[in-house]
Amino acid sequence: MQIKFNIVETIETEIYYGSYAIYILGGHYVKVNPDFHIKITNIDTNKDIELTENILKAKVFKYGRRAVKFYSFENMEYGKFKISVLNYNDMVVKDSQLEIFPLPFKIPLIINHFILGKSRKDKDINTIEILIA
Repeated sequence: MQIKFNIVETIETEIYYGSYAIYILGGHYVKVNPDFHIKITNIDTNKDIELTENILKAKVFKYGRRAVKFYSFENMEYGKFKISVLNYNDMVVKDSQLEIFPLPFKIPLIINHFILGKSRKDKDINTIEILIA
C-alpha cells in the first residue's frame, strides 16, 4: 500500500497493519527546521502513531523522482487515519547534495552540474510530495 500526497495537504486514508517508511519526494538534499514533523492520527481513537526519524537518511528514487527516506513507523491497528505535515514552510529541498561536501570536493561536482545543466535551486513548496510506502 502506498500513499502519495502534496506536502501542503492534509489527507484522510486507511492504513493497514505493517511497517512503513515516509519519503520526501523532490530531491536528494532535504533540510528542515527542528519543529518539522508529520502527524498521523487514528480518527476513531484519536491516538497518534509514533514515528521514528532515520538518523542516516537514505537517498533513493521513488516514482522516478529523487527521494529521501525521512521517517519510519509500525502500524499495529487497521483504521482510518488523518495525515498532516506540520512546520514545513522553511523546508529546503534541492536536487543535489552539494551542500554537504566541503569546498575542495564540491569543485568537480559544481563543474559537472554546469555541464549537465542540473539545478541547485530550492524546490517550490508546492512541488514537494510525501510518500508513505
